[in-house]
Amino acid sequence: MRNYLILLLNLSLLACQSPNSENKQPIAPHLILNDVLACKDLAGLQAKFGKDSLLADTSWIMNEDTLRGSILYPGTNKQAYVLYHDGKIVDVSVVGKQSAWKTLSGLYLGLRVKDVEQLNGKNFTISGFNWINGGMVVSWEGGKLGGDSLTHVLQFSNAGNKHEGLSDIEYSQISGEAEFDIRHPLIQKLNPSLDQLAIIKPYVPSKSEGQSIGNHITKTQIPPSKKKP
Repeated sequence: MRNYLILLLNLSLLACQSPNSENKQPIAPHLILNDVLACKDLAGLQAKFGKDSLLADTSWIMNEDTLRGSILYPGTNKQAYVLYHDGKIVDVSVVGKQSAWKTLSGLYLGLRVKDVEQLNGKNFTISGFNWINGGMVVSWEGGKLGGDSLTHVLQFSNAGNKHEGLSDIEYSQISGEAEFDIRHPLIQKLNPSLDQLAIIKPYVPSKSEGQSIGNHITKTQIPPSKKKP
């Protein structure tokens, strides 16, 4: 769950800041996002990409968590967001209409849902559109883009919810806090584009973190038992 919280925070806060969102010149993705994840930590990033290419120390606050991060190549079409846990890189993401980055699996910003379906090797499930987490992949349904060692987290959107090709009524049928198979005829008709992409190392809590999470859930979600008189 923490991985998804990291992603949601990173993307929802920063999507509107993407420097290439209005760039009309096509970008040929040629940099490999997995290489950023492979740097392991800030020192590795600086060694590979140079200190001048990084806004090294940034942070985002979400509820009780302060998430540490860096921005690689800020303000350029090579901009990427890097998040750490215990000093190790766990999340690398790009947002916008296009970017110079792609993944080893062949993903890059601007791909259509039908293209991603081919890369996954089968259908997958996304959340409904037209809300903050709209168009986010919920499950890869056992396809090639799922996995235990590396997770691809994607969000599809139709910029500004314009939903070209669909009426408002049709769009409402695939919107909201529900889950949809991308084979749904209206999703296939819309064929939305990929505008948020992250690769994440699955997070396994330590024993103490697990206990803390369990205690928090118990405290906030489970009502105290009543003592018998």
